[in-house]
Amino acid sequence: MNILETHVLEIIGENTSSPDVFTDTDAGLEPIRESLNDAIDEISIITGSIRERYLLTLIANQAFYRMKLNRGSSAWIADAWLADEKRRLIQTDLIPLEKLNPHWLKTSGNPSFYFTVGPDILGLYPVPSGNSVVDLSLIVTPERLTSSTDRIRLKSSFQQTAVYYAVADFFASRGDVQEAAIWHQRYLHDLGLINLYPQSQERFYHAQTTKDFNHPKP
Repeated sequence: MNILETHVLEIIGENTSSPDVFTDTDAGLEPIRESLNDAIDEISIITGSIRERYLLTLIANQAFYRMKLNRGSSAWIADAWLADEKRRLIQTDLIPLEKLNPHWLKTSGNPSFYFTVGPDILGLYPVPSGNSVVDLSLIVTPERLTSSTDRIRLKSSFQQTAVYYAVADFFASRGDVQEAAIWHQRYLHDLGLINLYPQSQERFYHAQTTKDFNHPKP
């Protein structure tokens, strides 16, 4: 087990040397590991802590492009720079684009706008009339952990935050709403989101999960 999984087990009262429920195997740790993966994804998206440069070659008369990363997945685009003209592209989406020009797919020229379709498809308007390069700054979610030897691509300052998320997930799966809420509040506090989720008698936030912590795979 890695350091994050070990810390989660310590908090929930599991014996890390001789665990009763979460055995030190990929199958035994799967529920804990999946919670940590969910936490790492969410933290990466919210904080934008993992950023990668991606050079996209444009082709004349092609409006859509698939971004293929070697590691992880694109969460959102932080910046798009048209290299040849040394200017920034403006982010938009299909709804205002359709209002601006219903025949936008037939309009070609030097791109001024970009939009995304799903996590890995980039669209450009006007449709490029020639070859060029767009220099993208991507916020990335890392590859999901599948074994204890996988590299944890998360800043050290947020690793404890991911542990809080997984602990809240565990208690929520057991129906312990109050304990889950305590750890979820710690998670939100670390991310600076606590003011968006205030505790009160009328509104009490808690983690929800469908993971089966009580019956890990053999």
